[in-house]
Amino acid sequence: MQKNVILIVPCFNEAKRIDLPAFAKAPENVGFVFVDDGSRDNTSAVIEAGKPSGSTLLRLPRNAGKGEAVRQGMLHVLANPATFPGVIWVGFWDADLATPLTEVPGLVEVLDQSGADLDAVFGSRVKRLGARIERSLKRHLLGRFFTTISDSMLHLSAYDTQCGAKIFKVEAVAKAFGEPFVSRWIFDVEILLRLGRHRVVEHPLSVWCDVHGSKLNIPATSLRIVKDLWIIRGRYQK
Repeated sequence: MQKNVILIVPCFNEAKRIDLPAFAKAPENVGFVFVDDGSRDNTSAVIEAGKPSGSTLLRLPRNAGKGEAVRQGMLHVLANPATFPGVIWVGFWDADLATPLTEVPGLVEVLDQSGADLDAVFGSRVKRLGARIERSLKRHLLGRFFTTISDSMLHLSAYDTQCGAKIFKVEAVAKAFGEPFVSRWIFDVEILLRLGRHRVVEHPLSVWCDVHGSKLNIPATSLRIVKDLWIIRGRYQK
């Protein structure tokens, strides 16, 4: 089956925890571009040896941050149509698979049924009856803090911009990823501002689980987020 969904998977020092056999169990129409974001371990070697058939490994010469790793992966897909024939949707997905790949069809269906009305669908971690959303208290509190601050400053009206499961129509990729991002980490907000909130919808996930080994540093991240939001506000309000 042709790979009409390509997911960019940013990786930084993931050699010991990336579950490549799980990626191999993805739906048949889903392919991957793994982007090694200047890892200091043997992430590239591990991925090269175990990546699913038909997947691509892209190596960045130095660590540029998640946003730039995702951006380079997206632009790689656009620049190589012969390598990715028939692609309709391009997204990005966290390497730890906190969002399982079984969620891909549901997100794609939202875009497939939207006609020309939407450019992107963002997975959203809404804890509710019938869903399995297992999120640590510190991550939940940071998420609520971020949502409150970002909505106050940028009027986004989004519940969860930072979930690492997002899919775009290929026609929207250039607009969303053509220019470098201001922030290394909260680039998702910039994507929403570039596309416009009327072109994006949030879709509640059925499953999302914290995975041990996160590189999140709560105090440092909180300060960086506030700083980046001020810069983003100044850039996009112009």
